Amino acid sequence: MIFRRLPGSFTPELSYEFTATGAFLKNEIIAIAPNVNYFDRGGSRISGPVIRNQVGRPMSSFFGYKVAGLFQTEEEVQNAPAQDGKAVGRFRYEDTNGDGKITADDRTYLGDPIPDFTGGINIKLTYRNFELETFLYTALGFQNYHNAKWFTDFYPSFTGAAQGVNVKDSWTFERGGNTVPIYENVSNFSTNTQSTSYYVEQGNYARLTNLQIAYNLPVSLLSRYKIEKARVYIQGTNLFTISKYSGLDPGVGGNADTTLGIDVGNPPVTQGFNIGVNFGF
Repeated sequence: MIFRRLPGSFTPELSYEFTATGAFLKNEIIAIAPNVNYFDRGGSRISGPVIRNQVGRPMSSFFGYKVAGLFQTEEEVQNAPAQDGKAVGRFRYEDTNGDGKITADDRTYLGDPIPDFTGGINIKLTYRNFELETFLYTALGFQNYHNAKWFTDFYPSFTGAAQGVNVKDSWTFERGGNTVPIYENVSNFSTNTQSTSYYVEQGNYARLTNLQIAYNLPVSLLSRYKIEKARVYIQGTNLFTISKYSGLDPGVGGNADTTLGIDVGNPPVTQGFNIGVNFGF
């Protein structure tokens, strides 16, 4: 845990208070049960597990095939390790065990949803009777499994539904591409039926969770009405989030060891606005 508090003042009328907190977490499964090295959980419309809880790995680790890119040419397809359904524009998986074929044994660790660091910065400024207070929260060093892309990036997954913007960058015979697979009416091992690193994204984010501006009414005014103090404020919560994560919200959440970090279209946190008055008698 890190904690730092710095009160002080710029002028007799303008003061500040700066508080920073943070925590680092190393997370590793030490043991499960006698003769049990791992157990699998998770998955949504995908064949096989999304999460593998394994001794020596972080809890709720994502598990599947690591995408090395997309097949660009027929020659590349022919020279690649044996892989069911391989074709130009489809996923090319890494042969992690080097046996010359892509099988379930090539599945591997793809990341985990538990942040290595969480922290926040609280800043409070006071000028005469005015106060401004804000809190910025951050979570770093974790991944999300953006399972919603199964619905939006592949034609046969949810036929007839609206598609995501990613399909605009799909691989085509004219322009190629090495990120978003070809948009076709096919489901197989090399398209959308397996758990792969295509769904795993960095979830790092910073969020302004609170911003409050307040005014403390003068004591000289309140004393006439036998009021010790009165404070008027306006407050905003979850005003913005900074993140490169492509889902609706990087703070996915979920149940530990089963669905943690699996994003199936989780709604974002809602913004809130409050106006209030506090009295003291």
